[in-house]
Amino acid sequence: MKFTRLVVYLFIIHCSLFIISCGQKETADTFLQRALNAQSTGDYQSAIAAYNQAAQLAPDNADIYLGRGVAYLEMGAYETAVTDFTHALTLFPDDAIVYNYLGTAHKLSGNLSQAIADFTQAIALEPEFAAAYTNRGSANRLAGNLVAAENDLNIALMLDPNDDQAYAERGGLYGEQGQVDLALSDLNKALAINPQNARAYNNRGMMYRLTGDAQKALEDYTRAITIDPTYAHPYLNRGLLFVQAGQLENGIADYDQAITLEPDNAEAFVNRGAAYLRLGDAGQALADLNQAVMLAPELAVAYVNRGNAYAAAGQTEAALADLRHYLELEPDSALAEQVQVKITELEE
Repeated sequence: MKFTRLVVYLFIIHCSLFIISCGQKETADTFLQRALNAQSTGDYQSAIAAYNQAAQLAPDNADIYLGRGVAYLEMGAYETAVTDFTHALTLFPDDAIVYNYLGTAHKLSGNLSQAIADFTQAIALEPEFAAAYTNRGSANRLAGNLVAAENDLNIALMLDPNDDQAYAERGGLYGEQGQVDLALSDLNKALAINPQNARAYNNRGMMYRLTGDAQKALEDYTRAITIDPTYAHPYLNRGLLFVQAGQLENGIADYDQAITLEPDNAEAFVNRGAAYLRLGDAGQALADLNQAVMLAPELAVAYVNRGNAYAAAGQTEAALADLRHYLELEPDSALAEQVQVKITELEE
């Protein structure tokens, strides 16, 4: 996920403070400019080193902590980013932009309730801050607050009809609700505004897969990966397509990459474990599925897959325990009847 465009934006917003600082702290200014230059090229380590030097010389300059926090966001160091944004707020306590970044860091670290609170504060300070509505809509969507999410995204698009990220988020939301035509309409609008929106390509790929157009889905996932190789979800989705097409090695390679990017993603371990099981490697399948269960103990699909892996490895009692637990978690699922048949076979 890239934040460089927003770094430029925050720099412009805070230019008045920066100009004041320039005359008083020229050396800090030099380091701050060096940090921004490095950040714009993706050299985040050099950027952070320069921010650190600037902070030593100008510890009361909020732009330093704000910029460094964004660099940490780019690197995936979300908790460290939270620390920098929180410190920036001690210097600029009523700054909507800082709250928006703080909410983003909390959202990415999984603290959705705090993220929603941060975005709400940004909106209270700047009621026409479209990006804050988009971000709160995204956080509400992840939290399962679908009505609130749609309302936020509608407001974001009313405030900024060219917000490609809002279209991408709302398209994903419509897709989750089975409204494929509305989803495709929004995702196409997002890509018309910004052809480099990786999230929109990923979400549109999901819609194409739902409509049975695997080739278009594959093309969109690949575009998303090409635009942003650090975005894990299109690897997961493309891996699923490969596995469904019988290209197990290609699928596993995509799952490998998703796990490298998101080592705590239980779904990636489930999918890779299922692929290894289809390859006949029950040992590796069990290793992945054990990891999935450890990461997400309530993820039902992990148990049905691990039950099948235990059965393939000849561990009947463990297989039965997992399959029965799956039925406890998902008694009305589409797989329930099939799982019960498997249990009956193992009990004989």
